[in-house]
Parts: sequence; C-alpha cells; structure tokens
Amino acid sequence: LPDPLLMLDGSRVTTEKQWFEQRRPELKSLFQHYMYGYLPPAPRNIRATEHRVEPSYLGGKATKREVTIAFGPKGAPEISLLLVIPNKQQQPVPVFVGLNFCGNHSLLDDPNIALPIPWLYSFCPGGENNRATEAGRGRMDSWSVEQSIDRGYAVATFYNGDIDPDQPDFSDGVHPHYLKKGQTSLGPHDWGTIAAWAWGIHRAVDYLVQLDEIDHQRIAVFGHSRNGKAALFAAAMDERIALSIP
Repeated sequence: LPDPLLMLDGSRVTTEKQWFEQRRPELKSLFQHYMYGYLPPAPRNIRATEHRVEPSYLGGKATKREVTIAFGPKGAPEISLLLVIPNKQQQPVPVFVGLNFCGNHSLLDDPNIALPIPWLYSFCPGGENNRATEAGRGRMDSWSVEQSIDRGYAVATFYNGDIDPDQPDFSDGVHPHYLKKGQTSLGPHDWGTIAAWAWGIHRAVDYLVQLDEIDHQRIAVFGHSRNGKAALFAAAMDERIALSIP
C-alpha cells in the first residue's frame, strides 16, 4: 500500500503539524478528485426546527425530537433528523450519527414519527411503489435504539434519500441546487451520491454541536454498506467527528 506519511513531493511527514497542515489536505483532495467528487462548502444558513418533542420517550428513558434541518439555496431538500437522547445519564452524552436506508419510521414502532416523502428503496419493508407507508413502522429494528439509550448514547439518524434518493441520476436530490454558475449538469470531479450523503451527515453535525445535551468531543458516525462508505468519508472530511464505524 502507498505510504500515508510520504507527501506528493516525495518528502516525509515527521511532525504532527506537517500531517494536519500538509499531508492530510493532500489526501482529502486525492479522495475527492479520484473517488467521491469535491464537496461544496458548508452552507452558512443552517436552520433547525424541532417537531414532535416527547420528553418521556421509551417509557421515560429518553427524549425524542424530530428536527427539520434546512440549508442552502431556495428549494434545496431538507433533512428530517430523528434524535433520541437518554434522560437519566449525566449530560452531555456521546452520540451515534448515521444514515438509514428506509426512513426514520422504520427504526421504531412509533405512529408519530413522520414518514419520509422522497423515493424509497424497493427492498424496504412496508414500501409500496417506492414510497413509505405505515406498514414499515419499526421493521428495521437492527438499529437497537433502546439498547443504545440504555448504554448512555444518543442516536441521531436520517433517511439518505433526504439528501439524494439512490437512483441512477442527480435530478431529485441536493445536486441540482449546487451547480456552479453556467453549469447544467455535474462534471467528472463533482460530488456523487456518497459524497452528498457524507455532506448531509456534516449538516446533522452542524445541528448537534449546538446542543448542550450532546458531548461535542464524542460524535461517532456509522453506517452499513454504501451508508458505511458515506460514514467513512464523512469522518475523513470533518474533524468534528471523533469516530467512524463503517
């Protein structure tokens, strides 16, 4: 494998400062250029609106919030974040952040969690004609939200289709809203779907680091399959994420 401590000019990294100021930016640029495409800058107009707050969730063990995270140009898609925070632990608490494949409603059998509106994978339980239905509630219980709460961790998640539905085009997600001036389609080094998902995770982190209940030094991002690739790339591109579990 290539030596990660050997810079492009052939010189060797010997100090922490060299790593963070020289080599790490080189690697980030390489991965964007050849693998995932270049991410746009973080938007400055992040807006978070909380809905359906339940302070006695899971039998009183947790507080549930559904949060709409809006950003970027007019009409850009919004993130619907599900956040569950333990009540009995000493706060602030660490948090697991991750994308889900079938909607927030699929994680918990809760009739109050909003159904996702965008296109949905055909393999998702309860889905009909690539749309979420009530029949999918609580059908993806492998997330073990209550177990995480019992161990003292908060859980924050959103459907990856909120940022970019996983179809073979870039017409129905965030991409059209971030085309450069005069551009009508993505170029060979522009961001793809996995990069967009990772960028969406960064927007969730933008919200989480504003909360007193969350330990900003212990943010872990995780995901399975292509969501796992997004988790890995999200952590590589954002120093606020302390741990990646792909």
